[in-house]
Amino acid sequence: MPRRRGPLSVLLSAQYLSAFGNAVTIVTVPLYVLGATGSPIATGLAGFANALPLIFAGAIGGVIIDRIGGRRMSVLSDLFAGVLIGLVPLLDQTVGLPLPLLMALLFGRTVVATPAQAARLSLIKPLAEGAGVRLESANSWFQAAPRLGLVVGAPLAGLLVAVSGSVAGMYVDSATFLIASALVAFAVPRARPTANPGGKLGFFRQLTEGLAVVKTIPVIGAMTSFVFVTNFLDDAFTPLMLPVYAKEILGNGEYLGWLLAASGCGAIAGTFLYPPLSRRFLLSRRYTLLGCFAVIAALRLLMVAHPGLVVMVALTFASGLAAGPLNPVLSTVMLERVPEQLRGRVFGLSGAVAMAAAPLGILCAGWVVDGSGLTTALACFGTAYFVLILVSLRSRALRDMDAAPATVTGETGETGETEKEPAHG
Repeated sequence: MPRRRGPLSVLLSAQYLSAFGNAVTIVTVPLYVLGATGSPIATGLAGFANALPLIFAGAIGGVIIDRIGGRRMSVLSDLFAGVLIGLVPLLDQTVGLPLPLLMALLFGRTVVATPAQAARLSLIKPLAEGAGVRLESANSWFQAAPRLGLVVGAPLAGLLVAVSGSVAGMYVDSATFLIASALVAFAVPRARPTANPGGKLGFFRQLTEGLAVVKTIPVIGAMTSFVFVTNFLDDAFTPLMLPVYAKEILGNGEYLGWLLAASGCGAIAGTFLYPPLSRRFLLSRRYTLLGCFAVIAALRLLMVAHPGLVVMVALTFASGLAAGPLNPVLSTVMLERVPEQLRGRVFGLSGAVAMAAAPLGILCAGWVVDGSGLTTALACFGTAYFVLILVSLRSRALRDMDAAPATVTGETGETGETEKEPAHG
């Protein structure tokens, strides 16, 4: 059977374009709203409206992915996201844009854009197989997009805003989504129809069946629980702990840019290094997962010593490097274990669970930093990582990360009688 690498390349290109568009959104939306209204309150409301759907849109969109297919969902998500974000400057420059309508457009943009990541991820496995590419490699290339988009897209968006204004940035943002939509629509082939006995079920029933997969495939439930806890512990590091560290320990908030750049570059390097390393060194996915988090925990504890800027940049780069393989490892296992007709729901639900942990973790970290100081917060969160790793080492479900996938049948993902043996040494 001839290898077809074109569709996989196109899907990855769409993923990178969409990620770049998201990075542009992060920069241009607050600057645009602040410039248009002159109100920090309105800017905060815009950020809230833009972020709120992240908690639920993925889970809802996952059901739609399984109903209409990942390809169609990817096309529609990027298409509507491009139109909605493009309407913001267009309406403002023509008939006017009241604040409630602005909030509605930003809210709607995130609602329709959120499922696109899960939609494209659900297509990775068949396209990688058709291209003759290892799933670990395809997932690493795919998962690098948000990180590379942020590291490259955010500075370029800032430069664009400085040269041409935030309006131009909004139009560029819109164009990236529209191009990504067109790429998938015209260059990614339609998937072969699969038997989907649950296709006539109600929306809520299909959503609950996604939850049932988490229960019937223990390794998926274990990874979802693990990610929820680690996101709770880690998602406060970038938006809260690093800014406080730059201002209070390093004595200059402008150093935050260096720390964020180092962390982002490390994450990109770690993501791209995982495929070749997984061939000879990182053979066990479970030990890769736990080992990477052990490195991150150790680096957090080293920061308790309040190193200077140069050492801190090195530590944040190493932390990003250790985080690089995590998403490729997790998504590879999920693609292998979850039935094709259920991938949208499972990916959407896992993303929603991960997003739900972030605000809780940031809130708790804020209390610890405010009440006991940054040093105590870093020590507590780093120690909590080691406790989680020790507990996870005893998890029988996580050991299945290194087992050959069992035969999966039925809409709820019940496993067959295929014996599972370790796939890695």
